[in-house]
Amino acid sequence: MMIAPIVFAASWQETRAAIMEMGFPPVLVLVGIAFLAILTLASGIGMWCGLQWGWWLGCFYYVYAVFRNASALWTIAAMSDALMETARGPEYYYAKHSIRIVVSLLLVLYFFKRSVLEYFGLTEINKLKVIGMLVLICIGIMVAFAEIATLVS
Repeated sequence: MMIAPIVFAASWQETRAAIMEMGFPPVLVLVGIAFLAILTLASGIGMWCGLQWGWWLGCFYYVYAVFRNASALWTIAAMSDALMETARGPEYYYAKHSIRIVVSLLLVLYFFKRSVLEYFGLTEINKLKVIGMLVLICIGIMVAFAEIATLVS
């Protein structure tokens, strides 16, 4: 247990160097990780208790996951030459993130099943309006992160 901070510090230095080499500000990456951790924990607790806000956070998490993985696909396309030199190559990463998009979309569809909506007391929501709102929020977050990354770097 006492060695964990030392191992984390060593791996953080390597990770930080790789993040900076790709042109991402490390602070922004940490903010993104913290955001996802808090979102995951809060949505899990809310859904476990059957609360409406838990459904909203969980549904948002998976819509946001689609955007994150689509962004990863775009990044892979931009870095495909560099990935050719790796043991796995870009095809592995294309498959990995494409599968994640499909799984996330299936989970979003599950969130909109009648039984799930009944459990959370959300049978009266306009599904199209909710999806549109969640997509717009995700676009706003992606634009904000891109602008912050531009300002910081």
